Amino acid sequence: MSRILGLGALGITAGSTLAVWQTRFNPRIHEASNCQMERLKDLPTREAIVDSLKKEKQFDVLVIGGGSAGAGVALDAQTRGLKTAMVEYGDYCCGTSSKSSKLIHGGVKYLETALKEMDYEQYKIVQEGLKERINVMKCAPFLSHTFPVLVPTYKWWQSVYYWGGVKVYDFLAGKCILKPSKFVSKEEAIEICPTIRKEGLRGAMLYYDGQQNDARLVLVVALTAIRYGAKCVNHTECVDLLKDSDGKVTGAIVKDHISGETYKINAKVVVNATGPHNDHVRKMADPNRKPIIMGCSGIHLTVAKYFCPGNTGLVNPKSSDGRVIFSFPWENVTIVGTTDDEAEPSHSPNVSEKEIQYILEEMNRSYAKEYQIKREDVISAWSGIRGLVWDPRKKNHRTLARGHVVDVDPSGLITIAGGKLTTFRHMAEETMNKVVENNHFDEVKPCATRGMKFEGGLNYTPMLYREISRKYGLEEEVASHLCHTYGDKVYEVLKLCKSTEKQFPAIGHRLHPDFPFLEAEVRYAVKEEYARIPADILARRTRLSLLDARAAKQVLPRVVSIMAEELGWNPCQQKKQYEAGLEFLKVEMGVFNLGKGKEEKMELTGSEKSQIASIFKKIDKEGRGTFSSSDLKEFLNEQKKSGNVQKDILVDVITEANDGNRFISQEELQKIYLNIKNGSYKGRRLIDHLGELKTE
Repeated sequence: MSRILGLGALGITAGSTLAVWQTRFNPRIHEASNCQMERLKDLPTREAIVDSLKKEKQFDVLVIGGGSAGAGVALDAQTRGLKTAMVEYGDYCCGTSSKSSKLIHGGVKYLETALKEMDYEQYKIVQEGLKERINVMKCAPFLSHTFPVLVPTYKWWQSVYYWGGVKVYDFLAGKCILKPSKFVSKEEAIEICPTIRKEGLRGAMLYYDGQQNDARLVLVVALTAIRYGAKCVNHTECVDLLKDSDGKVTGAIVKDHISGETYKINAKVVVNATGPHNDHVRKMADPNRKPIIMGCSGIHLTVAKYFCPGNTGLVNPKSSDGRVIFSFPWENVTIVGTTDDEAEPSHSPNVSEKEIQYILEEMNRSYAKEYQIKREDVISAWSGIRGLVWDPRKKNHRTLARGHVVDVDPSGLITIAGGKLTTFRHMAEETMNKVVENNHFDEVKPCATRGMKFEGGLNYTPMLYREISRKYGLEEEVASHLCHTYGDKVYEVLKLCKSTEKQFPAIGHRLHPDFPFLEAEVRYAVKEEYARIPADILARRTRLSLLDARAAKQVLPRVVSIMAEELGWNPCQQKKQYEAGLEFLKVEMGVFNLGKGKEEKMELTGSEKSQIASIFKKIDKEGRGTFSSSDLKEFLNEQKKSGNVQKDILVDVITEANDGNRFISQEELQKIYLNIKNGSYKGRRLIDHLGELKTE
C-alpha cells in the first residue's frame, strides 16, 4: 500500500530536503504561447499531404510515430520554424497513448521512492508531471477536467500515512495545484462512493488529479501541427531508413497502407518516437544496437457507470501482489485497471482471461459485497503496451519510473523513449533541444508549445454546450458530448448534421441509441480528422469500442456505410473494411471474449438442475409440462414473493425470458438459468422472482 501514497512519516522528516529540491527545480507556471506562426485556415486533405511528402526535396525533421510523443515532437519542431514531416504506422494515437488510464497526473506512486531513497530523478518526474498536468488542461480545456480520487483507509495508521502522502503531493504541485486534498469521514466516503466496502472503513483520503480523453488529445496535437504547416500522415509505415555513404540516417522509406504505395522521405534529422517499437527502428539504423525498451502490458476493463457513481475515482492501493488497482468513472462508464506485466510489443495487443479475472478479484476487495463486479459485467477489455526504458541495474520492472530518455545514435537517429502521456509536451521539448544541439540549422526559434491552445481550444468556453443546445435544438447530452470532444470546432460538425424531421431534437442522428455519438461525426472524422478505417472511428474518434465493444459491433455496418459514401468504397471494399473492423473488435477490444467464450461456457450442475426441477414442479402444480403467468402469480403469492405484481407484468417477464412464448417448460427454464449463469441479461427479471440457485 505504501507504493502509492504512504509518505506520512517521511513527509515530516523530508521537509527541508523538499524545500531544497523546489529551489533547484522551480517550474514555470502556465504561460501563454510565444508562437508567432500563422495557422492554416483550412486543413489540407490526406492526399495533398502525401503529395507534399513525395515532392519535398528535404525536410528538416522527420518524426516516425504518431502517438503522444511523436505528435508532440512534430508540433514542437514545426513551431520552431523547422520544416517537419511525421508518419504513423496506424492511426494517430492508435497504440499505447489511446489505451491509458485517462489521467493527467504527477505520479503519486513515485513519491515514496523519491523521499525514501533521496532520489532526485524520481522527484523531478513527479514535479514535471505536476507542472505539465496544469499545462495540458489549459491547452485543451474541452478535453480535460479536474478529477477527484478516493483512497479508503481501514486502519488508524493508514489515515495518517495517506494524509501525509497526498499533502506532500499538494506541496510539490505548488501554484499548479488543482484543489487541496482532504481527509473525509466514513460517512462522507460512503456518500461520495456508495459502492465502497464498508466493513472496517475508518475514512478516506480525497485528492485531485486531472482526467482527459487521451486519443482525442493526441489527435488535436497532430491536427495543430498540421494547422501550422507540418506534413503529418497516418496509416504509413516506416519500412526502412535511408543512409548516406557514411552511415548517417538521411530519411526513411515508407509504405502507405491506404494506397499501397511506397516512397522516400528525405530529412536532415529523423526522430524515432515509436514507443514500445523504438528498438525495431533503432535496429534499422544499426542492427548491432542493444535494446533499451521493455514492453509492459497495462490492461483495462470497462463496466457500467453505477460501479463508480458520481464523478470520483476509487483506488485500492494494496493489491495482493503490491500493485495499485483502481476504478475511475469516464465517459459515463467505469474503467477498472490495471496490470503491469512484461509483454512483447504488438500493434494488436489483446487481453487474456487470466488478466481479466485478476483485475476483478483485486478491485472487488474495495467494493461492498452487494456491488461486486461480475465477469458478465465487463463490456469491453483492452490492453496497451508501455515502452519502459530498460535499466539493467533494476531486477523488477515494476520499480521503474516512467521517466524518459533521449538517445542519440552514432548514425544521427534520435530516439525519445519512455515517459508518460502527461509529460508528452516536455518530452518533445527536450527531444527537439537535443535535435537542435546535434544538428546545424540556419535559424531555429525557441520552443513555443507551452501554453499553446490546441485545435478546438482557441474559442472554447465551458458553457458552449448550452449555447448550441438552445440554438440548434440538440439534446443536452449530445450537445455536451460534442463540445467536450471538438471544442470550438463543434460548429463544423453541426454543419454535417441532418434534420431529424422532429420538433426535438431538431438535428443529429445517433449512431447508437445508448450513446451520444452522431452519424455526422463519422463524416467529419473522414473529412477533417483523417479517419480512414472503421477502427479509427470506433476506437479513437468516438471511443465507442472502449466504452462498449458490443455496441461498437452493432454500429459497425452503419459506420462502414457512411465511410463508403465519403471515400467511395465499392461493395468489395466495404466487405473488407467490415471484416477488418470486426477483427479489430475481436482482438483488441475483446468483443468475443465478453462473458464466457464458447470453449469456456459453464454448464448447470446436477444440484442446480435438481433445484430447477423442484421450482418448476411447485409452479406447475397440475403437471401440464409448462407454466403461465397465472401459475407464476399463484406461486409467488404462496411463497410471499412479489405477490402484488400485476399479471400483465408477469406476462411481459415470461415472454421476454422465453423469446415471446407465454408458456415455459422445464427444459426452457433450465436454459434461462444457464444463459444467466453464462452472462446473459435475458430472463434476469424472471430469475429475480424465482430466486438464485444455491451453488455447491
